[in-house]
Amino acid sequence: MTVQYDTQRQYDGVGSIEVLQRIARERTGLDDFGGDDYIEGLTVLLDAFEREADLTPDGKVLAEKMITGALAGRLISEAGFARHPEHADVPIERPIFMCGLTRTGTTALHRLLSADPGHQGVEMWLAEAPQPRPARETWSENDDFLRSDAFYRARQANEADLMKVHFLGAEEVEECWRLLQQTMRSTAFETVAYVPSYTRWLEEQDWTDTYARYRRNLQLIGVNDRDRRWVLKSPSHVFAIDEIMKVFPDALFVRTFRDPHTSMASTFSLAEQGGHDMSKAFDRTAIGRTQLDLWARGNANFQDARARYSPEQFIDVDYRDFVADPIGTVEKVYDRFALPFSDAARRAVGGAHEASLADHRRPSHTYSLEDFGITAAEVDAKFATT
Repeated sequence: MTVQYDTQRQYDGVGSIEVLQRIARERTGLDDFGGDDYIEGLTVLLDAFEREADLTPDGKVLAEKMITGALAGRLISEAGFARHPEHADVPIERPIFMCGLTRTGTTALHRLLSADPGHQGVEMWLAEAPQPRPARETWSENDDFLRSDAFYRARQANEADLMKVHFLGAEEVEECWRLLQQTMRSTAFETVAYVPSYTRWLEEQDWTDTYARYRRNLQLIGVNDRDRRWVLKSPSHVFAIDEIMKVFPDALFVRTFRDPHTSMASTFSLAEQGGHDMSKAFDRTAIGRTQLDLWARGNANFQDARARYSPEQFIDVDYRDFVADPIGTVEKVYDRFALPFSDAARRAVGGAHEASLADHRRPSHTYSLEDFGITAAEVDAKFATT
């Protein structure tokens, strides 16, 4: 039986699904969403925003922007699929998935691995507007890049503290959850607002179709870079190891780990800063409780799933080892997966590491569990098996 959804129902301050669709269409000049597999998740999310999140006036604007951005990305992808049918033949072999929990060094390691000329990651602007990656020297002529670049340069200027915690730029390889948002299955929503009913819904979902669409987007973006290995990163991958393996059976996984007392306290602080006071119900107590539950569940899911697959497809990286020897850690990843670490790759990785030491990227972040109403004992209980 087909479930019918009321796309015209008005949600307080955010609008109806029909209105959000119209905004995305007007923004892109495109019309085809390529099916309605995102409608159920969007309905659940909008209901949670309305009933549970207690969105601030700015939060309602941000919620609209998040949703219409995901819908616009979906429209752009569908247009790209139609315009470049050859994307379906692009191979994706032994992609590397960075799947450590938040605040465990995944961003830094991801950017080092992506610096290898033989590798590719999803740049921020291409995650937002998927299309065949043009030659780097032409990006300044691309309207999608220019819009994204202007937006993130403004954020760099206006949100210096957040940039110290997680630097963002249109040209940076970034987390790929924006591609997952095209089906409205993404933990990103529950890390900026209090939406427990959406969390419960998402916990019960099968992500296979979401990752099948994700793969198509990678094929589209990489249509001009067929011979480069994908290096992909999102903490949310820990929730979908089985589904990833269905879609990418030869996937390789790099799991970073860190003392959970530290990583969870840092996660709580990042959620507070990244939420921009969007959800009044997402106060410090709610952040501590929901984010601890979320990532402890993700950690348990990862540990359970990895036992079903070849150990040769996984490597664990201790945050302390990575900080002590970044280049050596990269080399260990290559050795584990029998990948060639060429002289060109070594130079590129070394250059990326040096660039990461620039003052505007140096971490500056203070946090504690107690600020969010969580004790060390509670963290220990949640992460009893790591």
